[in-house]
Amino acid sequence: MSITVPIIESRSSDITFPSELWDVICSVLPKPSLSRLRLVCRGLNSIALPWTFRELRFEGFGNSTKNFVEIAKSPQLRHLVRELTVDTSVELDFEYNCNEDYQFPTEFLDALPYINCFKHLDALHLRFNHFCGDEDRTGISIEETWDFRYRVLDTVCHCIAGMWTVERQMEIEDAVDDSPRDYKRTYPEDEFDDSDQVIQLKELTITNLADFHDPRLASSEAFKRVVSLASLRDLKILITSQKDEDLDNSTVYYEEKYKFFKHLPRTWLNTNISNNLTTLSLYSEEFWGWFPKMDFRSMDFPNLQVLALGHYVFTHDWQIDWMSSIGQKNGVGGLRELYLDNCPILYQANQASPLDENDPGYPVVSTVFRAAAEMHTYPIRWSDVLSRWATSMKSLEVFRMGHSHWFVDEAPEDTLESVLNHLGTDADDEGVLRHRLSNNVHRSFDCPEPIDRAYGDVDPQTEYKSGKYLRGTGINGRYGGKLQYIEYDVNCFPSPWKETFWSYRDDNEGFEPEDGAWTTDIAALQEFTLAVKARTAGN
Repeated sequence: MSITVPIIESRSSDITFPSELWDVICSVLPKPSLSRLRLVCRGLNSIALPWTFRELRFEGFGNSTKNFVEIAKSPQLRHLVRELTVDTSVELDFEYNCNEDYQFPTEFLDALPYINCFKHLDALHLRFNHFCGDEDRTGISIEETWDFRYRVLDTVCHCIAGMWTVERQMEIEDAVDDSPRDYKRTYPEDEFDDSDQVIQLKELTITNLADFHDPRLASSEAFKRVVSLASLRDLKILITSQKDEDLDNSTVYYEEKYKFFKHLPRTWLNTNISNNLTTLSLYSEEFWGWFPKMDFRSMDFPNLQVLALGHYVFTHDWQIDWMSSIGQKNGVGGLRELYLDNCPILYQANQASPLDENDPGYPVVSTVFRAAAEMHTYPIRWSDVLSRWATSMKSLEVFRMGHSHWFVDEAPEDTLESVLNHLGTDADDEGVLRHRLSNNVHRSFDCPEPIDRAYGDVDPQTEYKSGKYLRGTGINGRYGGKLQYIEYDVNCFPSPWKETFWSYRDDNEGFEPEDGAWTTDIAALQEFTLAVKARTAGN
């Protein structure tokens, strides 16, 4: 949706539109148009100024660091920023995980404490690179090490919590050992105003959070304060894992992921934050829930209204009941929206045995590292899940399941084309846009599903001009992408997960673990969907 700003005479008296109408206009204008609108006259400058600086990006490439610090130092501008994206990526032509000469982002790290200046932030989006892990395993360098990620996370938390000081930053630096020998940390010369004031975040997004439980972060008082903020109602996390397609070994044996998910209910999802959240999006690049095990049974998320899960695996009855039970104090008595993005049911697993006697059906980590495998089957089917939800999820108004754009570092085509159309001649370097629009599945789950290029009769250009994809491209619920099943084989590498989805992604019917399962499952899905639609229509 490309918008041209009309030429208006430079007289403030000509601005007769009510402020509410100007807000609507400014909310759909791209930033370059807002900047030009400010130049028309003094009155339009005052109208467009807050919208121009409402969203700010702080990235480890280009002139971003310089611009970020300048805005942070400006009392007039920094209080206008409501949404901040912090991206650790260095120059976009640098290839991570290839033993290239990594230019340690010293200027970026030195500027990080200036987050402390943005006391009116509502939303913070923190984005790491998707490569993580222990480089001693592979001999391939990991640029964003555990130390690097801890330094960034704890520094950001100290800023949000109103606890940042030079002395505390020095303590963080003393706890890491990844800096170049010639790097001497510099600290802001400016004395921050209201440095002890907590930033009352409403939304926090972490993209490519490493599946590594870091005791340094978990014990940080600043981190504990951030995840206990009463204002924080919206949490979106995309978890990344160590990967190497050329590795002749299975990622099953990377122990850190099991510790990470075991501690998750006491760190990022502790009682304080889980009691407050109204929206939770929890995605992982690898399949999770069964192995690594994620036990939600002690977590009721009383105020949750929107739940989005990515690559979450169903295996047990308790998972069905748990999803029906959360959100009991949110005002409507249960979830209002549920999104299942590439979330399959495990139907069989060749796994090291015996399984856990205390929690039947789940593997034991120590056993997996040393025992032989046996085949195990799991009886749950989608017809079981959906038929029970049809009667138990009384408040659900939106239900979507399918498969999103999971391709790492690749922008969804519909969103990219829509943004290019929206910006017109003001479009930035397309490579920068592709980078910014990638790895957002955990944020765009509720956006429109992609254009059906295989069988659809919709004109893509018309869709791009409508602006419907500007926020992102959501879950594709067509064809065999829904009602997924998956198989597990501990002896397969580099990943033990054997997806059935890809062979059926363009078919009208999906994989079935036994004859007749698809017919039963699709009937249950249709019944459940009709119940949700009827409930929505009744409201």
